[in-house]
Amino acid sequence: MSKTKIVRFPPWQTKNDNGIEKRYIRIGVTMTSSEVFRNLSSSAVRIYINMMMESGGSKNFKFPYNKYSSYMTKPTFFRARDELIQHGFIEIVHNNRNLRKANEYCFSEKWKSF
Repeated sequence: MSKTKIVRFPPWQTKNDNGIEKRYIRIGVTMTSSEVFRNLSSSAVRIYINMMMESGGSKNFKFPYNKYSSYMTKPTFFRARDELIQHGFIEIVHNNRNLRKANEYCFSEKWKSF
């Protein structure tokens, strides 16, 4: 059984004194430097980052209201979400609006062709 190497975050990248984060995300520089990503609104970038965190590395994920309600209103969220869909970063897999359940989303690679 192999041991997992713990890599501590530098003090300016974490709030934890020990530098250990339980969850974190990776975003490629080719994505963040792409024109389509740079043209996203700050709300869309914030939602995308939080969706990445919520997904835990999976392509498909749910993003319920309680995950964004503390820092964004519903109208702002839906505008940002629609912007991410329009620019090819995410897709809706199941729209559960009428069921009063969280929608299911998936990450998309369509942004690469913008």
